[in-house]
Amino acid sequence: MPFTSLDTGMDMYYEVEGSGPPLLLIMGTAASHDTWAAQVAAYRDRYTVITYDARGTGQSTHTTDPTAYTMRSLAEDAAALIRHLDTGPVHLSGLSLGSATSQEFAINHPDLVRTLQLHCTWGYSDTWFCRMIDTMEVPVLQDDMDMYIKLAMMWVASPTFVNDMPEELAAWERAFIAENPHPPSRHGILGHFHADKTHDTLDRLASITVPTLITSGEVDGQVPTRYGRAVQERIAGSELHVFTGPQSSHIAFSEMPDEWNRFTLEWLDRVT
Repeated sequence: MPFTSLDTGMDMYYEVEGSGPPLLLIMGTAASHDTWAAQVAAYRDRYTVITYDARGTGQSTHTTDPTAYTMRSLAEDAAALIRHLDTGPVHLSGLSLGSATSQEFAINHPDLVRTLQLHCTWGYSDTWFCRMIDTMEVPVLQDDMDMYIKLAMMWVASPTFVNDMPEELAAWERAFIAENPHPPSRHGILGHFHADKTHDTLDRLASITVPTLITSGEVDGQVPTRYGRAVQERIAGSELHVFTGPQSSHIAFSEMPDEWNRFTLEWLDRVT
């Protein structure tokens, strides 16, 4: 469903499924709302699940200026959507870029947040992190989207997924760009990379007071657990959970969805 934000000027596409307390899911770099499919299926019987295409992805506005993409601007888009739907406060869950967006959302709009989940998260983009993003940026600058997704999967997928599951890997890569009816654009990907590399909330995380869960994957090569632990140390009362096993990657939500969904639902039940 399309929505034009009067506050941000962005056209946003969103979907709402299920019934119960509102739960907003914010996906990561260059990924559209349907990447959350396994989570929506697991959550919608107990929650009203809201997913959307962040600017630069799917059917939402693809701003051409990469500097217009910051975690703050992405968070303002999300807040405008929740105010449009008049469903706040929401349970908020973000992954990767979506987790950094969720940090800004919770810091700047505490009245709209009931609980917070930060998956594969970080609070400050240090030199190592920015250089990692740079490696994925090169093929996008060269308009080689096939190489971009292949390189990105080396960072986000587990060695098990890459080495032992070639058909599933190929299907994931095709679905992300080649067979995606609304693929991420060059402008959108570069804009998300700009947001990734300029993220910095470490000195402001202490203002978050809602129940907060931070998760990481044991074999996450893109955002190692040390980053999530630094965030957890700055949010009083927050919990850190590390998924383990051969497929506990940056995309553990997709590689091991049953365990991922079960744990996050149990956490929501416990804190609410």
